[in-house]
Amino acid sequence: MKEKRIIVNADDFGMSKGITDAVLVAHRYGFLTSTSLMVNLNCAEYALAQVARAPRLGVGVHLNICEGRPVLPASEVRSLVDPHGNFHRPPVMIQKLWRWEVAGKEMEAEFRAQISWMKQRGLHPTHADSHHHTHIYPAALGPFVRAMKAEGIERVRASRFSCWPNSHRNRDYKGSMIRWLAARMYRTILQATLLAGIESPDSRLSFPAGDDCNRNYVRERWMQAFVHLGPGTYELACHPGLFDPDFSPTDRIRPQREAELQCLTDPALRAVLEQNEIQLISYGALGRRDVMRASAEKAIAS
Repeated sequence: MKEKRIIVNADDFGMSKGITDAVLVAHRYGFLTSTSLMVNLNCAEYALAQVARAPRLGVGVHLNICEGRPVLPASEVRSLVDPHGNFHRPPVMIQKLWRWEVAGKEMEAEFRAQISWMKQRGLHPTHADSHHHTHIYPAALGPFVRAMKAEGIERVRASRFSCWPNSHRNRDYKGSMIRWLAARMYRTILQATLLAGIESPDSRLSFPAGDDCNRNYVRERWMQAFVHLGPGTYELACHPGLFDPDFSPTDRIRPQREAELQCLTDPALRAVLEQNEIQLISYGALGRRDVMRASAEKAIAS
C-alpha cells in the first residue's frame, strides 16, 4: 500500500519577526516541517539567521511580486512596480496578470534575483511557491518555470488541490459551478503539462470557507483531513504567526495566524498523524525513502 505523507509548510517566513519566530516555534515544538522565505521583506535577513537553529527545517522560496519592493532596481522591473518603486498590491497585480500587462522578462528576472538572494547567502531553496499563488496565472507561469529551471530548483508547490470534506463544494464555494470546475481543471492541467517536469506533491489540502480565526474550527478541519487522508503525498500550507507590534495591527489575517500556530503545536493533532501512520516530510524528501516519521519527535526538533 502506498504511504501517506504530508509536507506541513508555512508561508511568509521573513515577512515579520513575529511570523518568523512562530515558524520556528511550530517546527521546534510542533509538526511543521517546511517553510517558504520572502526574501525582499524587512525580516528576511533575520529569518535567514534563524535557520541555523533549525537544521531539519526545509526552507524554500516564496516568490513575491505583490508585496514590498523588488530585489532588482525598480528601473529594471517597471511593469511590476508603482510610481514609488513598490510592487503593485495584490488586487492590482492580479488584474495586471489577468490582462497580460506585466512583462514576462521582468518577472523572470525578479524571480531569479529572489532565488539568487538566498543562494548567495548559502541556502539553496528546497522548493518554490509564490505569494498569493501569482505563479499559476498564465502570464506568470512561463517566467516562473524558466526561473526555476535556470536556478536549479527541482520542486514546486502542487497546483492541484484536494478538498476536505470532499462534499464541501456545493455548500461552501462562493461562485458558479462552471467557474469552480474551470479552476479545478486548469490547476490539474498545469500539474500534468507545464509543471510536469518539476517534482511536487500529489495535491494540496484545501478546506471549505469558514471561521479560520477560530482555533477549534481550524483544528477540527485539519483533524478530519488527517483521519480520512488517502495514500499519496500532500502539502498542508499554513500561515502561523505571533503578535508583532510592528506588523500585526495592520495584518488582516493575524487571528488566523495565531489560531494555526496553536494547532501546529497541538499534541492531539500530532497524535492523529501518528495514529493514521502519516509521515511528516519536507520538500527535500520528495521522491526519497529517508522521510521523517510523525511518531519520532526528534525528526522535527532542531
